[in-house]
Amino acid sequence: GNSILKEPQIHWARLLKTLREESGLSQRQLSRRSGIPQRTLAEYENITKPRHLSIYRVEEILWTLGYELEALWIDRKC
Repeated sequence: GNSILKEPQIHWARLLKTLREESGLSQRQLSRRSGIPQRTLAEYENITKPRHLSIYRVEEILWTLGYELEALWIDRKC
């Protein structure tokens, strides 16, 4: 099986942290730009204590970092 699907919170925590760091922003700077509290950003990036993520906040974080959330259809019959 796909480990990303088994532990989606950890996958998203790593992805959000990596994208933020690659953009050169601190959590505080991202908080100011996105309007999402810095504490929430820290919780979203915490892989040792993953939490359920709001898709709307994830989308806002990604948008602020210059990305957009996209869904791709996967043909599971293959």
